[in-house]
Amino acid sequence: MGLRHLRIVLTVAESGSISHAAATLKIAQSGLSTQLRRIEQEFGGPLFRRRPNGVVPTELGVHVLGRARQLLDEFGDLLSTARTLAQPAEPPRAVGLGGVDNPWVPLIAALVRERLPHHEQLTYLEPSSQAVLELLRTEKIALAVISEFPDVVPPAVREFAVRDLDTEPVLIGLAPGHRLAHRQLITLEELAEDTWVAPGDRSDGLGLSLRIACERAGFTPRFRYFGADQTTAAAIVSAGNAIGAFFAPGDHCPGVSLKRLANGRLWRRTRLVWDAESPLAGLAEDLDGGALDWRRPYAS
Repeated sequence: MGLRHLRIVLTVAESGSISHAAATLKIAQSGLSTQLRRIEQEFGGPLFRRRPNGVVPTELGVHVLGRARQLLDEFGDLLSTARTLAQPAEPPRAVGLGGVDNPWVPLIAALVRERLPHHEQLTYLEPSSQAVLELLRTEKIALAVISEFPDVVPPAVREFAVRDLDTEPVLIGLAPGHRLAHRQLITLEELAEDTWVAPGDRSDGLGLSLRIACERAGFTPRFRYFGADQTTAAAIVSAGNAIGAFFAPGDHCPGVSLKRLANGRLWRRTRLVWDAESPLAGLAEDLDGGALDWRRPYAS
């Protein structure tokens, strides 16, 4: 059993059928079926229920898929950080900032440029908070912007100084014609039969948090669109093909009706992280004085 077998299982789950997965993997359908049976034997039971219109994960399959995504993400992070360490050191006057996809990143980057106009600035966007913190640990960057979500183990930051920037609700995006679009508040339980656009992040992000919240609500979200950024996800949702998870403001999601969850189960906490010995420690600490208050990403 190796990583390629986990990728096969994930591809079958994401494709929703053996035939579509075989086309994606560019192998014969019969060959894929044979490999999948062997993989299921290794795990001790069927990972999918076969249906006339495709396949759906079994309870064992849901467990394997969740851990498989985590293992592949961690392996991807290992490759990413190893390549980072192998690269030549940046010029000594360069200032590095890293973060996940979050509007606070360009906001803080602009402030750093104002405070240090004579330094070259480098900004790294990573798919996971763990990858961002690894850049901080290897001194590739001096400031890190990370995200935390409910029910997901937060990245370890014990050795760093930390400042909370914001906590915001995750909003559910619906097409204007959706049956719940007229409501101000909705619940996850009401979305059990909907098709979803999967959040485009890694295993320590919104995707896992959303899946856990939905399972607590009694269902597994039917992710059928993968790898979409927020703009593409908004286009899919506005066309009525699926629903998705978004963050404010709504003008970044034209044609999408953004709804709050009545129970507040989903949120994103944004944190600024730095080494206390960093040359930017003074600047980071100064942010506590309200230097960013008037620049908040969602301020009106």
